[in-house]
Amino acid sequence: MSGAKLGQHFLVNRNVAEKIVRYFLPVKGSILEVGPGKGVLTELLLNYRQNNPIKAVELDTSLFYKLRGRFGDCKDFEVVNRNILKVDPSMLFRDEKKIDIISNVPYYISTEFIDWVVSRAESIGKGVLMMQKEFVDRLAARPSTKDYSAQSIIFNYLFRLERGFDVNPGSFSPHPRVRSTVFLFENKMETTAAVHRVEVRGFYLFLQSCFRNRRKTLMNNLEKGYDTEKLWGVFEAFGINPKIRAEQLQSVDFLDIYKRLHSRF
Repeated sequence: MSGAKLGQHFLVNRNVAEKIVRYFLPVKGSILEVGPGKGVLTELLLNYRQNNPIKAVELDTSLFYKLRGRFGDCKDFEVVNRNILKVDPSMLFRDEKKIDIISNVPYYISTEFIDWVVSRAESIGKGVLMMQKEFVDRLAARPSTKDYSAQSIIFNYLFRLERGFDVNPGSFSPHPRVRSTVFLFENKMETTAAVHRVEVRGFYLFLQSCFRNRRKTLMNNLEKGYDTEKLWGVFEAFGINPKIRAEQLQSVDFLDIYKRLHSRF
């Protein structure tokens, strides 16, 4: 399947590519490049890295062979022909506790890719991604906005998100119809206070339940999965209005509710 069929817009502006790579480097350990495409970032990474091993995962078979032919002889570099959404970083980097990620993420896998990052947060130190601006706006959304969601809460719970810069459609071939945004994220779980730590998968499922139907109250959404009497007790304990909607709460409120609902006491 070709890059065009996969909905991929290839970065062709070398100045932008340089800016992205310099925003990403230096990093301490191994680098995972997702969707290297025609290798514009790959070449710069190989030039500017400081002895960092690099592995690139490319789904497009034709591009995979071209990348392997072009960069295959480079030291500590490997390109893998796989779907990143089906790849576990621990299988690529067996001796690394944490890796760092860089990618011009194909728009069509944006949501799934962020979920992939979330589910593997323990293995990721930091990353620099370029994604559709509107999607990054949603990922960085704050309470009481229409874009505030389970995904934005869980991502910002796990990572510190920093906006970098926007990229115009003319920097790509073919030109997308939208602007892109480059952003950096860094794992913050090691510095998160123990009192705020929860099991990520369970917490994310809980958040998805909270936002299942945005028109309904938080209580209505949660009643399908929790005992109503216990819910009333938790809401009362934290002084939360039972008529409130999910988007009106702060992330710490969700943490408090989740931990109390799943407490054995």
